Amino acid sequence: MSYDDRRMEVTEAAWRVIIREGLDRASMRAIAQELGSSTGVVTHYFRDKDELTLFVLERVFEKVLKDMKACIKERQGIERLEQIVLSALPLEVNDIAGWQVWVAFLGYAIGRENLIQEHRKRYDLLQQIICQELADLQAAKLIRDDLDLTLEANALIALVDGIGTGVVINPEQFHAEQQRYLVQRHINTLLAESGTLTSKFQAVVNTLKQISTTSYYTDIF
Repeated sequence: MSYDDRRMEVTEAAWRVIIREGLDRASMRAIAQELGSSTGVVTHYFRDKDELTLFVLERVFEKVLKDMKACIKERQGIERLEQIVLSALPLEVNDIAGWQVWVAFLGYAIGRENLIQEHRKRYDLLQQIICQELADLQAAKLIRDDLDLTLEANALIALVDGIGTGVVINPEQFHAEQQRYLVQRHINTLLAESGTLTSKFQAVVNTLKQISTTSYYTDIF
């Protein structure tokens, strides 16, 4: 087995421990036990827990970027922005694990300035990506020309963070259609033609009216 393959095995073991026990309990020893090896094997590939944790986080972030690139092929306009945002969300059960790692890292990074700075780099990159998309939409007159693009990018990132965290805590409440609704409702407020629902947004609203156990959506629309 190559060095890189073995390193990835260590990473996957760390991933499983973090999801099962939390990052505070994901010691090098616990990861070694998960791997079925000695602590020395783990430290051969990663100097310490912080380095290993960052590597795991980077794998999560790489998957987000890969999903973004895949979902926007041949998509333009508002639909392209929607797909970029939705691709970062845990719409499928298999996506929740990545968010569990992401949320666990946030708590672990408190008091560790080097980890905070590393995490900030990833948020900055997401902000740049979304800002560029918004700028393109504004130039095409598809969203309002009075928008502060940096502020709106931050709002979308905050929305994604809130939804993702909500899924980790209460997946039943934030099911896939609910996630799509929240994203598309926000994006609808950015449109140049105010008060006009996109066809996709209206479809999501209609679906939610059918599956909701309360009259909340019916009352609004």
